[in-house]
Amino acid sequence: MRVLLDEMLPAGVADLLPAHDVTTVQAAGFKGLNNGMLLRAAVEARYDVLVTADRNLDAQQNIAFIGIAIVLVRGSRMQDVASQTEHLQTAVSHATHGTMTRVDPG
Repeated sequence: MRVLLDEMLPAGVADLLPAHDVTTVQAAGFKGLNNGMLLRAAVEARYDVLVTADRNLDAQQNIAFIGIAIVLVRGSRMQDVASQTEHLQTAVSHATHGTMTRVDPG
């Protein structure tokens, strides 16, 4: 899977997903784009999944029609996301376009 990490997440989250091709928003050249533009840019660049901590994304965007999967983690600090590693890996591996999966570590 081609995974894009939202700019609010630390780049180290990529290390938690070794089975995937992970790029940060910054490295992709999408830094500063609003959510709608970011999602369109990600789809055009053929990313499969956006990993984010933006809890309002589904209220702002019609995820079902965007053409990318969203994986929503809790918290934006490395320690917060690292505690969700197993659930994050599963969510990304099973993500399908047009869906939002909330990682719930338990």
